[in-house]
Amino acid sequence: MSDLSRRQDNLLKFIIQEFVNTAKPVPSALVCKKARLNVSPATIRNEMNDLEEMGYLGQFHTSGGRVPTDKAYRHFVNSLNLKQASEPTISDKRSIRTALADAGQDPRQLNKALADSLSKLTANLVITGTEENEDFFKFGLANLLHMPEFHQFERMFQLTNFFEEFDQIFNALEHQMFGNKHDFRIIQVSIGRENPMSHIKEESVIATRYSLPNGYVGSLTLIGPTRMDYEKNISLIKYAKQELEKKLT
Repeated sequence: MSDLSRRQDNLLKFIIQEFVNTAKPVPSALVCKKARLNVSPATIRNEMNDLEEMGYLGQFHTSGGRVPTDKAYRHFVNSLNLKQASEPTISDKRSIRTALADAGQDPRQLNKALADSLSKLTANLVITGTEENEDFFKFGLANLLHMPEFHQFERMFQLTNFFEEFDQIFNALEHQMFGNKHDFRIIQVSIGRENPMSHIKEESVIATRYSLPNGYVGSLTLIGPTRMDYEKNISLIKYAKQELEKKLT
């Protein structure tokens, strides 16, 4: 059960969405102007202070705006399970269907098309492979390196190390994310310091498995900043998995 009031929940969701869109700390003045919470500026400042004390918001600078913490993103992702999942746009659905249709029935080509398509639609790094071999497709690293989070050398270095070493750490990552669970309906979301791998303690990972033709088991790993658009990314992955299931009939 959430420890937030409805107003705090709405305020936090606004701050998360604003930060996802801009990558800039969100000041109370902007919240007053855009959030339409119908409360006074003083109330908004007090609520933001309370959210910070509760661990949902942080500050880069004393006089600057607030940014969501890993706890805030976890609260937001958990709330997505309590309502009907959003649908991708018609254009995004068409892109996924076209990519998978062009790949035919070949598991390798389907994985390649899936990684390429989703990396473009999410603007994140997407890696696909199969549990039967170590044949991975990696698309979208450049997407991340253009983001402000990865302009810091150390963070860029950690990310590229993860990218290059993924083939070697895949089995360990799969075990950490899924354990012994074999339910392909599961979409695991690991946020920031929840991540099992030291390379990506400041990123978020969305991972899932799916069936492919000829009895192959596919694996998808999406990596991006903690301010990624979780709702959009999860909806795209769910839709892609639904389209892949049609390949099995």
